[in-house]
Amino acid sequence: MAGSDRRDGRRADASALIDAAFFYLNSSVHAASPAATSIFGLAAWRDYSYYFGHVMWDIDAFCVPPLILSQPDAARALLDFRSRGLAAAASNARLSGRQGLQSPWEAAPLTGQEATPGGGSGAAHEDHGSLHVARAFGLFADATGDEAFLREQAWPVLEGVGDWIVSRLTLTGRGYELKRATGPAEVSDPPDNDAFTLMLADDVLSRAIDAARSLGRTPPASWQAIRENLYLPIRSDGAIAAHDDFRVDEPKGATPSPLAGLFPDGHRAEPATARRTLELYLSHWQAYVGAPMFPALYAAWAAMAGDRASALELFEAGYAAYDAGRFHQCLEYRPDHPDSETAAGPFFANLGGMLMGLIYGLTGLEARGEPTAWPTRAAILPSGWKAITIERIWLGDRCVRLNAEHGARATLTSL
Repeated sequence: MAGSDRRDGRRADASALIDAAFFYLNSSVHAASPAATSIFGLAAWRDYSYYFGHVMWDIDAFCVPPLILSQPDAARALLDFRSRGLAAAASNARLSGRQGLQSPWEAAPLTGQEATPGGGSGAAHEDHGSLHVARAFGLFADATGDEAFLREQAWPVLEGVGDWIVSRLTLTGRGYELKRATGPAEVSDPPDNDAFTLMLADDVLSRAIDAARSLGRTPPASWQAIRENLYLPIRSDGAIAAHDDFRVDEPKGATPSPLAGLFPDGHRAEPATARRTLELYLSHWQAYVGAPMFPALYAAWAAMAGDRASALELFEAGYAAYDAGRFHQCLEYRPDHPDSETAAGPFFANLGGMLMGLIYGLTGLEARGEPTAWPTRAAILPSGWKAITIERIWLGDRCVRLNAEHGARATLTSL
């Protein structure tokens, strides 16, 4: 993808937005980077210090996956920052009374230590950050086929976060539960059993078990026991609830975090459960779009539900409407959102999320194991989109062309 990408049958401005996102992301990282890029890349917002230049989970979750294919050396540099911070993550886990590795919520770019300002509610209650870090390491190992990386860098992270999951969950009569943890919907009173965190934990444990076996190790029995007995809150209509006692009309109840548990986080729900979960949260998109981060994924979720018309509408509402116009900066908040006090961009969780949905979601790639097996279903594209063609992506030392025509499985052709 370091070359050009062509999107047949689309509006010209949609192509310009996608090209701008690709440019901003790839020009803000480098193989020589001493730390992961900030949430605004190379942009400096001295009058908008909300993120303070700290490295947050958004980078590992939304930026590393597309970069693995376009600039693997730069993606590895971002992961190297996490490797250098393993001692800090281990210390963070101990201070929380847990085992293994717990990545800082906001890591200082020079030291990797926890640097969350103020009361630090995110650091205290949002426990999914380490899971995104571990998943990014596992994805890089799969995409590159680099056994040395798997053994020396990915395995310590996957093992450490796997052990952290064991110490964080509680076995009850319902299974392994997650007590008092806030998901992406940041609320003051942490609920029990945040589904987003539980779904991601399941995916990370799956990757850790696969990694152990690839390296000739015996994975701890506790990892598989958790996967087999993991509790997920399910509503009476069969959809995954965001957490215990969830109500759609609660504060931030429209946050589609269980959809992110399905994609990109890879939780393999039963088809009926996945369908009902998509139907539930997609029906409330208007109450959430305008906020940062997840709206960029709505087009991919609508496509997963088979609704091409909604996928096109949600690309416009969930991404294109964030465009600032000048140099196509994707803003943090959509300008009509009540929290849009500063037009701050380019915001990497949004543009990285859109690229991830475009490359992995719409094309039907499941990034797990050997890349030749990643195309697992037919591509489903928004109305009017005929194909997604990316002229060059990297899978380790292999350069391939990705082509995904609507209704057909994507192909990866060596160059």
